[in-house]
Amino acid sequence: MNRPAPLTPYPRALELIRTAIKPLDSEPLPLNAISGRYLAKSVKARFASPRFANSSMDGFAVRTTDLSGAGPKAPVTLQIIGEIPAGSDRSLTLKPGQAVRVFTGGRLPRGADAVAMVEIVEDRGDCAVLRTAVPQGNHIRPVGSEYRRGDVILPAGMKVTPPVIGVLASLGLSEVAVGRAPRVMVITMGEELVPAGTRLAAGQVRDANGPALQAALYALGAAKAWVRRVGDRPSALKGSLTAAIARSDLVITVGGASVGDHDHARAVRDELGIREQYTRLAVKPGKPSMFGLAPGGVPVFALPGNPVSALVGFHQLVGPALRVMMGGGFSPPRSLPIALEKPLPRARMRTEWLRGNIEIQDGALVARPGGKQESHMLSGLARADVLIEIPQGDGELPQGESITVYPLDWWD
Repeated sequence: MNRPAPLTPYPRALELIRTAIKPLDSEPLPLNAISGRYLAKSVKARFASPRFANSSMDGFAVRTTDLSGAGPKAPVTLQIIGEIPAGSDRSLTLKPGQAVRVFTGGRLPRGADAVAMVEIVEDRGDCAVLRTAVPQGNHIRPVGSEYRRGDVILPAGMKVTPPVIGVLASLGLSEVAVGRAPRVMVITMGEELVPAGTRLAAGQVRDANGPALQAALYALGAAKAWVRRVGDRPSALKGSLTAAIARSDLVITVGGASVGDHDHARAVRDELGIREQYTRLAVKPGKPSMFGLAPGGVPVFALPGNPVSALVGFHQLVGPALRVMMGGGFSPPRSLPIALEKPLPRARMRTEWLRGNIEIQDGALVARPGGKQESHMLSGLARADVLIEIPQGDGELPQGESITVYPLDWWD
């Protein structure tokens, strides 16, 4: 009888994924098609920003030397020689005793070294009266104060968000190179599975994993996510897995990871030459998980069949791999420290990820586990906003202990 493989700690599993996964190639796309992708190359400034000194307020461009003696009892009157609205290419030059009406974003006239905002100026139409001095540089956006020509503004690997698209557009770019989005096949296994909308016969259950993982893949930016259900026959799994490896950038199998008589997934993987990197994890849920590489280098993840285990495994393991493939570089799932709401026991052999929520108690944030923690209870995961990590060990964690939580952001 074969001995089971040793349990792989979660940090080691992440390291194995980081080492094995490689980025896909890149592709040029228009700005309206790159949201959620990752920049394939660094973007450098083609010019300084601002390109010209301009006003950050509606007001009057002035020379500070003209206002050095201004005060409540010593008003200074300046002649208004014109105005420069935003977008105007009008060129004016201030002489001593003069002011120019400017608007937010408007170009500064030559000779001006400050802007007095409209609220402190008495506008008499042809002249402006000020009863206070203003400092040099007041409400002025200097040339290059945001960035200078040649500066790296957006590094390679940055995720494309609405502000990133705005920056790209402001640079005059209508198309940029981004990492290619992966094509992923999800294979759910089990004779008992039927699609949503199907009337259930005795012993059947509806396939929740396929639609849920497909949604998770699209949320992270997959170009295509197919779902195929297969029964428990090894030949059916072999045929589907062979086809998936040939047409996909990444393959996920769900189920068939235990040691039951009808679970043939590992034997099929061995037959197809998939090199396993880990086969069992020191975590709950998700212990019977596998990650490997097909002969052509296609990554293959095997997730447990219980819906909570499958989705938690996707969030904690597959998500980081997808980001690498799309050109975003490797990073573990986002985590943050937070206080535990109540004492919780620790497991000696493995780390536990409890589904829970962040709440406010006595003005402080605390992590509170939900009530439904079994790996088949998907409704508990649906209501959770964090995974609460209980590190392996003896005894229990006391109330108020600082622990790690992973926010369940399925879109990042």
